[in-house]
Amino acid sequence: DRIIARDGKESILSMSVKAYGRPSKVAKVPAKFFSPPPNVDSAILLIDNISKDFFATMSEEKFFEVVKAGFGQKRKQLKNNIEKLFSDPIEAILESCTIPLKARAEDLTLENWKCLAQKLK
Repeated sequence: DRIIARDGKESILSMSVKAYGRPSKVAKVPAKFFSPPPNVDSAILLIDNISKDFFATMSEEKFFEVVKAGFGQKRKQLKNNIEKLFSDPIEAILESCTIPLKARAEDLTLENWKCLAQKLK
């Protein structure tokens, strides 16, 4: 569920997978099928359309630098996590990427992260 997260529950893991493809849950695997059984159920994931096309207009390194900075302290506002690492006027860039000033990293879409990575220096 964390990898295919939607609606304000994103993580570095979900953003990383979505940057390379389209994840979906194929099946649930109950804990009883493992030895020893874990305390949680598992899932089989399918990742369609695997490619690096998402990175055609920016480097993978830049994208992940921005995402890691944004998730540095997950419950802090995104602006506070990234403003010390980049020299750009953060508020203006957030607005140009249609990201609310009080947004947290988990609230952003893949396209929001792409916009930030393209604009931050």
